[in-house]
Amino acid sequence: MNEIQIIQKQLATEREHFTEVASLATTFVHEPIAGHSLLAACTDYFAFAVTRFPPQAAETLAAQLAGGVDADFLRAFEDAARTHYAQLDPLLARNLPVTEWRAISRIDADSVFAERARYARVKAAIPT
Repeated sequence: MNEIQIIQKQLATEREHFTEVASLATTFVHEPIAGHSLLAACTDYFAFAVTRFPPQAAETLAAQLAGGVDADFLRAFEDAARTHYAQLDPLLARNLPVTEWRAISRIDADSVFAERARYARVKAAIPT
């Protein structure tokens, strides 16, 4: 697997994780006691996830997240994720150099590790 394929695979993984974490947070945002650990893990995940978006969207979402995960933040996050992937999807069919993929995806080895660690914390915090 070459670096472009790794980046594209990570983009697909993150798309799934963004959707799953937002869904989990939506479920527990109205049950703060039952979902306290999960919402804390989701907040940490979202703090990382917004860094994948263009700087202006990332700054806006980070400021909104500072107030906590709520329905407004989740709606804004999901909208930003849809916009982000709508911009990236057409590029998947193009033969871009790896330097461009690195720049547009904001993915590197350290960030892949960081995303996976935060996602694992979310999964571990799901109430049983």
